[in-house]
Amino acid sequence: MKGVAILTEARSGSEWLGSLANSTGLFGKSAEWLDTANLGCKPKSFDELMSAVIDRGGTANGRFAVKLFPRHLHWSQAKYGADFLAECLRRHAMGLVLLERRDRLRQAISYCRAKASGRWRSTDGADLVPRYDFAGICQAYFLIEQSYAFWEAYLRMADLPYDHFFYEDLLDDPRPYVASVARQLSIEMPNREFKTNLRLQRDNHTEDWAERFQNDVKSKGLLAHLPKRVAPRNINNLARFLLKKQMRIGQA
Repeated sequence: MKGVAILTEARSGSEWLGSLANSTGLFGKSAEWLDTANLGCKPKSFDELMSAVIDRGGTANGRFAVKLFPRHLHWSQAKYGADFLAECLRRHAMGLVLLERRDRLRQAISYCRAKASGRWRSTDGADLVPRYDFAGICQAYFLIEQSYAFWEAYLRMADLPYDHFFYEDLLDDPRPYVASVARQLSIEMPNREFKTNLRLQRDNHTEDWAERFQNDVKSKGLLAHLPKRVAPRNINNLARFLLKKQMRIGQA
């Protein structure tokens, strides 16, 4: 099997970009398969998990795709005692894409709004706008920064090759992203437009929240609005995780 893993964090444009690649029917089916709600089952072993991800994320041409956030690797390590990404690389020919979003503030706002409304995709129900939440944006911002730092550290320490994209650079032309997936899966790039039913969710409320946050951050203490525990899984347990030692679940 050949596969590709998209390494990112929520609200990075990965759903939109993944839908474009998925529309070809050739590049696997990118999704958060390590969320059992998406997977549609609760594997009893790591091998069952891997088989289910390949089955759900695969296309008929023997290719598969999976989207990974840091929390997915921590979950796999805690539940099965295995680094999902390392096992994918060991068992299959894998390509890697690191996808970031430069505008961390608007990514955090998008994360905060989606978490409060439950509307993670533009196709999910009514467009309900939750109340502005300064603390929630702060916490989302720290989570996002820590997630990208995790991926950069993981890739550097494991000395893994990868393609690196920023969401903003792909807005006008997403073809370089799809071409990267095609190349890493050894599939010829289709010469056609890629279709999706997803649309960008950024709106006037996003800009209102951004302006309000930038004003509030000058007068409100950031430390008072940090998460109660600043992602200990990403910091204190990082070395244990990468050395394949058992994580300290009480700190996760």
